[in-house]
Amino acid sequence: MIKGELRKKQILETSERLFGERGYEATGVQDILDALKLSKGSFYHHYESKEQVLQTICENRADAAAEKLKGQTFETGLAWMNALITGMIPFQGEGMTFLKIILPVFVLPEGKSVRRSYQEALKRSWLNMAQKALEQMIQEGDAYTPYPAKTAEIALDLVNNLWAEISEAIIWKEKNDRQKISPTELLNLVEPYRPALENLFSAPYGSIEIIQLEALTKMVNDIHNWWMVDQ
Repeated sequence: MIKGELRKKQILETSERLFGERGYEATGVQDILDALKLSKGSFYHHYESKEQVLQTICENRADAAAEKLKGQTFETGLAWMNALITGMIPFQGEGMTFLKIILPVFVLPEGKSVRRSYQEALKRSWLNMAQKALEQMIQEGDAYTPYPAKTAEIALDLVNNLWAEISEAIIWKEKNDRQKISPTELLNLVEPYRPALENLFSAPYGSIEIIQLEALTKMVNDIHNWWMVDQ
């Protein structure tokens, strides 16, 4: 690894650690510089701002999750598509450290641009696999569309919208009610997306599995416990 790439990697790794320990808002560029014993010039040579650092962290997370899924095999296109949908939702595979970083950021002025950057990275990383999974579903008789590429793109937009809705609901409940979102509220958010995706794919009723409610409920409990202590 050349020196410049190594320095960028060090900045990202240190920033992610500090964001996780202190929070994104409480961590300044100077904190990152102090931890790495860097000059401002060295930092700004690689990144325009702290926000760009976080966006890059999000993009790397999206790419890494997609690469992990690429190494798996599935018996059917439908099983592959369900794994893609589940894996794309950050509440499923991401650890608490990453969620502790990004959720509070979403309420900040730069939150929309960070979330949009993460969503675009997820879509970019997943799109080719989603199209191939859909084409396999069509071959196996589990889906029909004359436009698999565009249909896969629309499906990923729906999944991105779903996890954004979940994020907003969790944040609203924690900030305004100081309560965790209930399983019923979660189910009401998630359930409309299943028939929407099935209709989009012309897939059999009940064939699309979006998210394991038990796993999501556990993650929400962990977020609530952390939020009550640290926020």
